[in-house]
Amino acid sequence: MKNIPTTLGVLLGCNVAKRRKELGLTQAEFAQKIGADIVTVSRFETGSSLPSLLRLERIANALGVPLAELLSQSTNLCTDQSLLIQGWIEGLSDADRKFILDMIQAWSLRLKA
Repeated sequence: MKNIPTTLGVLLGCNVAKRRKELGLTQAEFAQKIGADIVTVSRFETGSSLPSLLRLERIANALGVPLAELLSQSTNLCTDQSLLIQGWIEGLSDADRKFILDMIQAWSLRLKA
């Protein structure tokens, strides 16, 4: 039976591939770090195969990101997306965070109108 990519799988795979490339890792190097082969990494990155929870933990560790962040980037849930925003504004001054939140609020109200 052919593996059909799922939305979650594709989004997760894109996030994994993007972060892997940011780290300058080839699929072969990444595969070695997570104890897999290149074909498996390719399947994860295309979304045609989902990793087990244990493998997913290895992936997050190899990419240097918390598991929750890796997964939150893979859904369209508002609560998960808020975690992304939290990561983006961490380290900013109080004034800068307030500015960004005000902008988000203004755009949200405009788009709802």
